[in-house]
Amino acid sequence: MARTGERTTGLTTSWVVLAVGAVGVVINVVDWLAGGTDPEPYHAFPLLLVLWAAGDLLKPSRPGAARLIAGAAGVLLVAAGLAAGVPAAAALVRGGPVDWLDLALGVLTVLYAASAVAALAARRRAARA
Repeated sequence: MARTGERTTGLTTSWVVLAVGAVGVVINVVDWLAGGTDPEPYHAFPLLLVLWAAGDLLKPSRPGAARLIAGAAGVLLVAAGLAAGVPAAAALVRGGPVDWLDLALGVLTVLYAASAVAALAARRRAARA
């Protein structure tokens, strides 16, 4: 079994996630083009799988590129979560019908962003000390 940062040549979990995410991205694109549907916030999640798997696969050989891809995935996650959660929160405040799954996704996104900001602040504080 490979350790963190060690190069592997066989089939790993990251390769499987990359393949599954790529299939999801292709399905979404074909659905948008052929079906005429508009993109929804949850359509970003297969792309997130692709980005996170690509970042994991690039980590041993290109750590800078892996960090950049992970950052892009984080930004996409927050954007998709807020795009789903903000309208649900607005509907809750207005007293209209609420999509509870979108609201939960928005809350989880806010918690994810808060934990990422806290981790970044702790890392910067530790670097100064």
